[in-house]
Amino acid sequence: MTPEEKARQKIDQWFNDAGWQVVNRDDYEPNYTAAAIREGLLQGNLEADYFLFVGGKAVGILEAKREEADITTHIVDEQVETYAHRVPNHYQTWRRPLPLLYKSNGRLLLFRNMLDKESVYTEINRLHTPWEIVKMLGIEHPFAGLPLLRKKGLRDCQYEAITELEKSFRSGQNRALMVLATGAGKTYTACLASYRFLAYTEMRRVLFLVDRNNLAKQAETEFGTFRLTDSGDTFNTIYAVNRLRSPQIPNGSNVVISTIQRLFSLLKGDNIEDNDDDDELQEQSDVELPVNPKLPPDFFDLIIIDECHRSIYGNWRKVLEYFSSARMVGLTATPVPETLAFFNNNRIVNYTLEKSIVDGVNVDYRIYRIKTKATEEGGAILEGDKLKVETRYTGEVKQISSKETKNYTKEELNRSIVNPSQIKLILSTYRDAIYSELYPEREPNLDYLPKTLIFALNEAHASNIVQIGKEIFGRTDDRFIQKITYSAGDSNELIRQFRNDKDFRIAVTCTLVATGTDVKPLEVVIFMRDVRSQPLYTQMKGRGVRTIGDEQLRNVTPNASSKDCFFLVDAVGVTEHEHVIPTFTDEPTTEIITLKELLERITHGNLPDVYLKRLAAILARLYNKADNAQRAEFMRLSGDDMQELSARIYLFIENDNRPPFRDINEPNNERKGLVSPIVNHAEARKYMLILAAGFVNTLIPGEDELISKGFSVEEAQNTTEAFESYVREHSDDVEALRILYNNTGEPITYAMLKDLENRLKMENNRFSPRHLWNSYAIINPSAVKQATKKEETEALTNIIQLVRFAYHQIERLESVGLSARQYFNLWCGQTQRELTATQKEIIGQVVDYIAANGACFINDIKADDKTRAAQMIRAFGSIKQADEALGSLFNFIVLRKTA
Repeated sequence: MTPEEKARQKIDQWFNDAGWQVVNRDDYEPNYTAAAIREGLLQGNLEADYFLFVGGKAVGILEAKREEADITTHIVDEQVETYAHRVPNHYQTWRRPLPLLYKSNGRLLLFRNMLDKESVYTEINRLHTPWEIVKMLGIEHPFAGLPLLRKKGLRDCQYEAITELEKSFRSGQNRALMVLATGAGKTYTACLASYRFLAYTEMRRVLFLVDRNNLAKQAETEFGTFRLTDSGDTFNTIYAVNRLRSPQIPNGSNVVISTIQRLFSLLKGDNIEDNDDDDELQEQSDVELPVNPKLPPDFFDLIIIDECHRSIYGNWRKVLEYFSSARMVGLTATPVPETLAFFNNNRIVNYTLEKSIVDGVNVDYRIYRIKTKATEEGGAILEGDKLKVETRYTGEVKQISSKETKNYTKEELNRSIVNPSQIKLILSTYRDAIYSELYPEREPNLDYLPKTLIFALNEAHASNIVQIGKEIFGRTDDRFIQKITYSAGDSNELIRQFRNDKDFRIAVTCTLVATGTDVKPLEVVIFMRDVRSQPLYTQMKGRGVRTIGDEQLRNVTPNASSKDCFFLVDAVGVTEHEHVIPTFTDEPTTEIITLKELLERITHGNLPDVYLKRLAAILARLYNKADNAQRAEFMRLSGDDMQELSARIYLFIENDNRPPFRDINEPNNERKGLVSPIVNHAEARKYMLILAAGFVNTLIPGEDELISKGFSVEEAQNTTEAFESYVREHSDDVEALRILYNNTGEPITYAMLKDLENRLKMENNRFSPRHLWNSYAIINPSAVKQATKKEETEALTNIIQLVRFAYHQIERLESVGLSARQYFNLWCGQTQRELTATQKEIIGQVVDYIAANGACFINDIKADDKTRAAQMIRAFGSIKQADEALGSLFNFIVLRKTA
């Protein structure tokens, strides 16, 4: 070891002892509390031995010499002071020139604060801590004093969540989103964050928002048992924790637990009772804050929002945004786009693969799965096989003969290998299933094939599908199956023709028809390309969800009756994996800088639009070049997906209302949030440089064979198992589920069913009644009676039947509407019930309503039709007797209870 290396080893230890992170220049991450960057780059190609950063901004320089060197000379002084004036413009600084100057040989440590014009270098016995630096420079840096977080007692995801949260707040972000899966310990993580901020920063009041009152109680209990404190004492013995149960927050409260509804009531000055009722979180148009709210806007320092995908939606977010100075942390297992936007796209941890974007579809879909050997297992390219090779990035195409035999995997088939035999097999399997399995009730006429949209990998793949499709469907014309791609001509006119013309039955596209295209008669969507992007996948599926009137449908598909659902034909397994976000193509930039230079500038907060565009383009290109293992490695290093990150940046740039980038020393929080997976992970930046290589698509002739075809049993099982798990877990806290689970025979009203329906939709977009019904029909067709009429398929009481079937209370799944009138007649004829003709006539008028919407009573009828309510009261003698009859009727025709 050289003398200089020995000196630096000692200096490194001094930095570590003082709480600094010592890193090489390429390993720097701007969210370190404090970093001493080795060989920091300065203007004029100078390098500082140690370049000091606090909170992502430069504060000083340390010049290191070998042990025997004399560091007291003017030459060394001038060298250090020159460095202090040579900070590149693309580095953020607290002050220019840098105020804090150090020099050392590993034995002697000298320091000068340039803010004091009269100061000289003086000897100090240790390096200053980051907190001392903050005080010395008067930096308002509230998170500099946070100690290192220890992993002991924490799950990895909790450690990551807290570490990244503190990094995020140190970097200047004021909102952060934690995506933590159910069961990962979200409340425990919230307790830890609250403790550390209360103990080690100037924060004094934390608001913990929960979704429901019963969750507030659970949170209060968890704060009371949390012991990961310095002393080991419980949280609530160190800090005052109070659940909001009155119009006044107790003095001295450090943690306040509440629902957003109660918080809103508190701000308005409304009375708040300490009861067990759950507040109902619904969209409200009247969430308007009073002129003089009962709390000041700076009352809370930190707001932690549990189940934040609900708490911030609609007008309720006004309540949160009133507390304008508070930092906010969102907790959820199921983020939606609005959630990401509210938290400035600053998702600091993503401990889930679950995606909970509620589609809001108008018609459900059923999955028909086609598996072929090439798709599932891959295949082989034999020596001598002719290949057409396309370089996707450059567009170069050439013909070659394979010089060796090599296998290709199913992943390569979905990305780089196009096998015409696979295309032929998929299309012929679809053709044969149309009128035998998908639409057996229709007259089998291929001239009126259901409007079908096929998603192809690329232009070459789409052209092959069209060519082979003509053969499979016996067509010589150019109308029946056509491409709608950027190279196919007037895409708007082609889409119009596909939407309206009878002779245009199959459209093949890549992504052109994936978004923003309304083709209401579309009834089949075929995926012959895999899609990793959640929004893009949702949008592609969404092409089939549009509703259409029966007559309008028959105008373009004469043998159709109605569009009750559409079919998603999955030929590549797209429905069998999780999804993330879309790919964008590269865009040129006029500034000539290398990728390495670009990454360094972005890392130090230099984030103009041109740099963001360049980064997004490079990420998209690298994603297209990479294989699964490489993408997974990038995800491991950065905590994010290249494709998703690229898309988020592009979407940000395309937003005309985005905050501008004016100066590197401005907060620029949204821009920092976008690039945080890159700038906060040096290894991810290094890996991007490694991935700058070519990507080739290969088109080969080959062979294929069918493995299986049919509706997706796996998807149906996953859906029904998840549904049954949900209704079991929530049998106590959802009113309709409680009644059904306990089989008490209590009335279940329209309001209860709508509440349950909304909860199911929010939990999982696969939990629509129609989709659940179809899923059970796939798994156990002999036990499921498929409804055929609209009034039967859309009956809200189908939810009751689904839940009872899930609870194993009934053996057959059948819509109440199918037999409501029959059961009404049986109810009227019960020996213990003698009805007059008037009674039978008047109560018979609400049978269909009860069968479709659940229990109703006189007050419900009165709200809709006072005359009918009065007639019913007269017919039965009193409100009580009329309500008893209505309740009995509900039990009989819906729950099939005779008592």
